[in-house]
Amino acid sequence: MVETQKKVEELKKTYLSWSLHDSDVRREARKEAKLEDARNMLAKNKLTLEEIAEYTGLPLETINELAHNS
Repeated sequence: MVETQKKVEELKKTYLSWSLHDSDVRREARKEAKLEDARNMLAKNKLTLEEIAEYTGLPLETINELAHNS
């Protein structure tokens, strides 16, 4: 019984570790998608930097950096 409990605890820790990793991966993927959206909007040159920041949810500073580096 004690061995089973130890294995269950180990599995819980492993699952939590995977869940946290997956969450980090999804968060990074969403950020990359937002950056790509912002780059595409900048390329069209039809929106203000403020509008792009509003639509993507990215900080205006980030949009400014993208605008000056492209």
